[in-house]
Amino acid sequence: MTDFNGDLARLLADERAADAARSRARERGLRTSALTDATLVGVLLDAAERGDRLSVRTVFGRVLSGHVTVVAQDGIVLEGSLGTSYLRLDGIASFRHPGLRSVTEPTGDRRPPRMASLAALFADLAVDRPRVAVAVTGENGLVTGELRAAGADVVTISAIDGPVYIAARHVSELTVLASG
Repeated sequence: MTDFNGDLARLLADERAADAARSRARERGLRTSALTDATLVGVLLDAAERGDRLSVRTVFGRVLSGHVTVVAQDGIVLEGSLGTSYLRLDGIASFRHPGLRSVTEPTGDRRPPRMASLAALFADLAVDRPRVAVAVTGENGLVTGELRAAGADVVTISAIDGPVYIAARHVSELTVLASG
């Protein structure tokens, strides 16, 4: 004769162990998926929502620090001590969280909530004709002057030596300079 209670206890214990193993495997799969699906835009959105202060290194080697206030389709707006900077995503080489010592895995895999592009943000900004410094692909220095206009694919700067027409896709960084 078999020990019914003992067999039932073993069966239940085996099932609990199997459930725990399935749960760990599912959790591991979700964690792996979150890590492999992470995007730069998603990680920047996470940082913006947390209000993290970032140090952003551009492909030109410049480092800008501040808080991300807008994540657009193709760039971000960074509010920092130098003012407001508009950075094209492909102009961002890397970014750090100053003072953060623990490693946090990137898990952002979302799209920007705003459908705006940098060109649209530049157009809105051009109405005020601010003084700006612009990092342009292929230029060694910054183009500085007054932002006069921003069209679908061209940004117009009134520089000290005359107008500069920049292909919008080559504007890596545009920083609004403090007045005064």
